[in-house]
Amino acid sequence: MTVQASSALDLPWDSPPGAPDLVQEAVQWHFSPETGSEFWLERAKTLDFDPRADVRTVEDLALFPNVVDELREVRLESLVPRGYRELGLSTAVPVVGESGGTTGVPKRVFVLPDVRERSWTWYQARLAEHGVREGINWLGVVPAGPHMVGSLVRDTAAHFRGVYFTLDLDPRWAKLCIARGSVDQLKAYVDHLVDQIEWILTSQDIGVLAITPPLLEAVCRRDHLVDLINEKVGTITWSGASMDSDTRHLLRTEVFPNAALIGIFGSTMIFCGIPERLGTAVSEPAVFDPPSPFSMFSVVDPETLRPVPYGERGQTISHHITRNLFLPNNLERDTAVRRPHGLGHAGDAVSEVKPVREFSDTRVIEGVY
Repeated sequence: MTVQASSALDLPWDSPPGAPDLVQEAVQWHFSPETGSEFWLERAKTLDFDPRADVRTVEDLALFPNVVDELREVRLESLVPRGYRELGLSTAVPVVGESGGTTGVPKRVFVLPDVRERSWTWYQARLAEHGVREGINWLGVVPAGPHMVGSLVRDTAAHFRGVYFTLDLDPRWAKLCIARGSVDQLKAYVDHLVDQIEWILTSQDIGVLAITPPLLEAVCRRDHLVDLINEKVGTITWSGASMDSDTRHLLRTEVFPNAALIGIFGSTMIFCGIPERLGTAVSEPAVFDPPSPFSMFSVVDPETLRPVPYGERGQTISHHITRNLFLPNNLERDTAVRRPHGLGHAGDAVSEVKPVREFSDTRVIEGVY
């Protein structure tokens, strides 16, 4: 078996196939005994439909159960499609990513080199459109360890030929402090993180700051750090937690008027970062157009699971469809306002994203990430 250049699964994310073509090729790949993963081949035995015969469109993805909770315990090797070996594609050194643990024991996925290259390249191209330049040093105030965002930001700094500085950040500890009401411990931990930011900003030339909204707000409580950022930093990317439109407007117009403030929306379950739509007015909320059809969103009424009208808020459903992994019909713990995709692709764009208060009978805690 050889990789076909015309395969929908292998096209660059900037030159995507039609959604039905991708869906049909994906179900053939992931549910064929020769190429599918142990996980999906076993799961197919419990389904009351035949994916290869019955799934033809994006709408048909609703036939699948939401299996992401099973990713809390499943062996990673059982998720790797068998066909990778036959195609001669590398399964070496996958990037393993875990969710933040916001809704319980973390879920775990992986990204193999071929899909990682397409995802990272797409993300980096969007940042270049926002004016991110080469040769600028980065400071990543984002989780590393099991969190895929750490790998994405590190690799993106390298792509732009910048030195990458980072710090120790454990978002799960912050969430644990919040859950048990340890306000003083949380404040001390945030101060510890901001101290690390200050050490680096004071001594190094930083042009891009990748940070979470709660920590950016904590930085803003130190006037001299705000001055340092205005003096040195040309681009601030924020991700990992929600930011309301009023805060975004204040940061863009009054606090950091000379920096490009770029929102990034992402999820471990789609393993890609989505920079906000270019050209959105300062007074408008950030809008995020996913790399459809490889990653798609639907914004739905949580009771009926039917799409809400454009401009209204609903709960997000994500679909991730690549050669690497097939994760359809995942009801996310976020709500968002439904927008048409900016390029007219399948699925929705989203804006004004924020978490639900409870998800799967668990209180949702954003913390610092």
